[in-house]
Amino acid sequence: MIRKGEDLDFSQIATFDNFAGCRRTEISEDRLTVFDKDGDVVGFVVESRKGLLGRPYIEYLAVDNRYRRQGLAAKLIQAIESKHAGNRLFISSEATNTAMLNLLKNEGYIMAGRIANANLSGADELYFFKHIN
Repeated sequence: MIRKGEDLDFSQIATFDNFAGCRRTEISEDRLTVFDKDGDVVGFVVESRKGLLGRPYIEYLAVDNRYRRQGLAAKLIQAIESKHAGNRLFISSEATNTAMLNLLKNEGYIMAGRIANANLSGADELYFFKHIN
């Protein structure tokens, strides 16, 4: 089940969250959505507060390693898409994250640009968009 994140979800999210930022703040601002599998939070997606270029932007997307390759990330993205009909939705990924790049391709996202060496690892950050009907 996909639902809004709640304060009680924080401890489960923390077990697989590798991103910067504050999930507690994102929950309090209603920007965090979770995938709840039988009472366990196994994935989350965060919308940016400010967006990108005046458009909605998915800032973070994570799925617990034990539940990857089961379509959960696609369902989380689709849940955010459903809130933005008639708009462009942006998302980004490190150029080295082939699983995410394949997901974005399969979900119909189009590359919008690249920032070279943007990540601490030296990897480029690739930006994508999709016009949501």
